[in-house]
Amino acid sequence: MKVWYHNLKVNWKEVFSDRKFLVKFILNLVLCYSIYMLGVQFLVLNRTRPGVVLDDPIQRLFTPYNFSSPIFLLTYACIVIFVIYVIVRPHDFYYGARAFTAVFVVRVAFIYLVPLTPPPNSILLKDPFLDSVIWGNMSISNDLFFSGHVADICTFIFLCRSSHLRNFMIGCVVAVAIMVVWQYVHYTADVIAAPFFSYGAYVLFAKRHIQESSVPDFSSVQLN
Repeated sequence: MKVWYHNLKVNWKEVFSDRKFLVKFILNLVLCYSIYMLGVQFLVLNRTRPGVVLDDPIQRLFTPYNFSSPIFLLTYACIVIFVIYVIVRPHDFYYGARAFTAVFVVRVAFIYLVPLTPPPNSILLKDPFLDSVIWGNMSISNDLFFSGHVADICTFIFLCRSSHLRNFMIGCVVAVAIMVVWQYVHYTADVIAAPFFSYGAYVLFAKRHIQESSVPDFSSVQLN
C-alpha cells in the first residue's frame, strides 16, 4: 500500500508539473465521457428497436438461470481493481481511456448494424448501478452484439501489465462470459467476438504508448 501511495503522489505530481499533458489529459477525459454519454443515449433510444432472434446451439444445451448478482460482483470487482491499478499510471490511464471509448463506439455501431434481440426466455440482467445511474431505470436488453461486459473486462486485461491482475481478470471474464450466455442475456457469438474488438482497440489506441512508457509496475517498485 505504501508503494502504491508513493507512486500515486510521484506520478501525479509529474503530471501537474507538465501543464501541456495535464490539459490533454483533462480534454481527453471530457471527450471520452461525452462520447460515452452520446452512445448511452443511442442505446436508450434503441431499446425498443426490433431485431433478429438467433438460434444459438450452445444455449439449447441448458435452461436459463439468473446469474445477475455474480455477474455484477465480478464485473465491478474488475472495474474497481483496474481503477486502483491504473490511477497510479496517468499515461496508461490517458491512452487506456481512448481504447475503452473506442470499444464502446464500435459496439454501438455494431448494435445499430446488427440488430438482435435476446431469446424469448431470456432473463433480464439486473445491474443496480447501470439501471439506476446510466439507464434511468429503463430496461435495456437488445444491446447484444457484442457483449459489453466481456469487452470491458478484456480491455482491462490488455491494458494491465501486472500478470497477477491479468490472471485474476481472465478468470473473471471467462466466468462472466459463461454466465451471460447461460442467462440468455447474450448469444455465444456476442461473447466470442468481444475480445477481438477489445484487442483491436488496444492495439490501435494504447499498445505502443503503454509499452513505451517508462513507468514501472507499482508492484515491483521498492521504497528506500
